[in-house]
Amino acid sequence: MTPSPITHYPSPRIAVIGAGVIGAAVAFRLAEKGVPVILFDRSDPGRGATAASYGWVNANRKLLRAYFDLSLAAMEEYRRLAWRLAPAPWYHVDGNLIWFDDPARAAALRVNVQRLQEWGYAAEWLPASRVLADLEPGLAFRAPDTAVAWFPAEGWVDAPAMTRRLAQGVRNAGGRVLTGPEREVVDIGAENGRVSSIVLRGGQTIPVHKLVNAAGPDASRIAAMVGRLLPMAPRPGLSVRAEVPDGSDPLRRPLETDHIAIRPDGPGRVLMALPLDAEVELDDAPAGPVTLDAPLVSQVLAWGVEVLPALAAARPVEALVGVRPIPADGFPSVGAVPGRPGYYEAVTHSGVTLAPLISRSLADEILGQAGNPLLRPFRPERFESA
Repeated sequence: MTPSPITHYPSPRIAVIGAGVIGAAVAFRLAEKGVPVILFDRSDPGRGATAASYGWVNANRKLLRAYFDLSLAAMEEYRRLAWRLAPAPWYHVDGNLIWFDDPARAAALRVNVQRLQEWGYAAEWLPASRVLADLEPGLAFRAPDTAVAWFPAEGWVDAPAMTRRLAQGVRNAGGRVLTGPEREVVDIGAENGRVSSIVLRGGQTIPVHKLVNAAGPDASRIAAMVGRLLPMAPRPGLSVRAEVPDGSDPLRRPLETDHIAIRPDGPGRVLMALPLDAEVELDDAPAGPVTLDAPLVSQVLAWGVEVLPALAAARPVEALVGVRPIPADGFPSVGAVPGRPGYYEAVTHSGVTLAPLISRSLADEILGQAGNPLLRPFRPERFESA
């Protein structure tokens, strides 16, 4: 049997597996610190789960106080990252609107707003008339006295554009970005119990000193390569990008209502997504593109028109099913894994919100410094190892 080729580098490399928003951010933080880093993915940066992400930057529904505090700090970390990478046209802080006509969901929203206000989060109620006058004149409300929750500090990110910018930052700082089917990681080697190399589908073996598992929906497969059991509870989600023929911008900021969430997506475009708790069956839908004439795409557009009548003339230009990479208990798994030297995890739902903070903290930890204490409740050791 012919041995696979081995690529030699002049200094120990750190491999980051997964070029989504989390992996690209981690690789960028390491590269800008002068660390030899290689970012791997079987697809282009930002083309997996990141491409289908709604990109909502928030701490809105984080019911565990520690998770809320982490997300709130991540929102502030975004500002620093945007300044660092300025200009940052992919980052927008224009607030967020939520309302529900369904009585049960409206009641739950009132409870959530009260909790957020008690925790010092920017949240208030606005009448529909004021929303139409001051914020979004193109919306349609079923009742003129509808109460709308307004979260002025929240924002949204064009996650694919942000990820591409981070990947370029890796290259600019001297790191490498290796993507494509032949660059998929299929095995991880170890010497004396420590991560020592990765094997790519193309047959190449690359020596590494440390490895970050930021593989999103594929994270449990990567973890298994080091004998680690990482339980996941993935959830599929659908996003539909639509274009308004006249190039106008019918929406200025994100919103969510009974069936749908909608946000701007660049000039003349919007992105519509099914919320995490949407009552739509997607479990059998494979990840990836959806045909634009599919019934569910038409239904999403119809729900969009109910909220934003200007979308009646819009046409879908892309529909994607993405798999949300949610650890089994719903919380992030970030940091070194005990008993597996050289192996780190950066796996989480809400990856767009948390990417700047996780990447800074994990880069510090990899380099022997203290990570962010807000991540202590979310260390990987809480999961049982195989």
